[in-house]
Amino acid sequence: MWGFVPMNRWNTRVTIGFLIVLVGALVAGGFGAFYFLVGMPQVGIITLEGSISTSRADRLAQELRYAEEERNIRAVVLRIDSPGGSVAPVEDIYANVLRLAKQKPLVVVMEEVAASGGYFAALGANYIFAKPTSIVGNIGVILRLPEEELPSERELTTGPYKSQGASRAGYIRKTEVVKEGFVGAVIHQRGERLKASREELSKGEIYLGIEALELGLVDGIGTATDAMEKAAELARLVRYQVVDVRRELAAKEKSRYGATTPDLPLPVVSEASWPRYYYLVK
Repeated sequence: MWGFVPMNRWNTRVTIGFLIVLVGALVAGGFGAFYFLVGMPQVGIITLEGSISTSRADRLAQELRYAEEERNIRAVVLRIDSPGGSVAPVEDIYANVLRLAKQKPLVVVMEEVAASGGYFAALGANYIFAKPTSIVGNIGVILRLPEEELPSERELTTGPYKSQGASRAGYIRKTEVVKEGFVGAVIHQRGERLKASREELSKGEIYLGIEALELGLVDGIGTATDAMEKAAELARLVRYQVVDVRRELAAKEKSRYGATTPDLPLPVVSEASWPRYYYLVK
């Protein structure tokens, strides 16, 4: 005759252990199925290196937009190794970095150089790392004036500034306006973290990464690995993949068009009689 057999402590422990393992397997399987269906969360890596030109800014804008729109990319690390470049492309990169940082966590890591326009480009990020000896700062602008135009019997202009746009004194005043825009962006974006005064920033001095940290120009000293971990932390990711956005974008273009779209040369426009403004380390 069958009767009730009470479970001893050993049987109870075995049963509980089995249930824990079973639940763990189900949870792990659930996560596996979830990632299979929606994809593993990703931290995208974007690189800005070398002098900043219009074509480089345009390409970086494509990569930033791709990272913004790609669902599986939950956070971005922007690696900067740049001395800056022409004013308008630098401002374009800054605006696009700021746009992405409002949508997804974006962390900058400064490599050897992130000065002048290279630093300006970083300002829109949520968090900035530098190496101890990264070259940072050099906040300001360089104006390269055009050659003074001599009177000509073959060319007629309808106003004193038609050919060059302004007097030399006028261009110098405009340079101050451009510089104040840079300084103002630093003050606005760094906010209460900034320890340097407006006068200090306006000197255009270069700082080492450890000095930039003391002045509040960066948030921490770290490597690309630290930047990836910080980006994942800000996005609240426990498990994630690291992807190179440039390669991902190139692969998408190849699958869509059969080949990557070449960068076509821009038409050459003579600028001999116009000034050049640069956020650039000389």
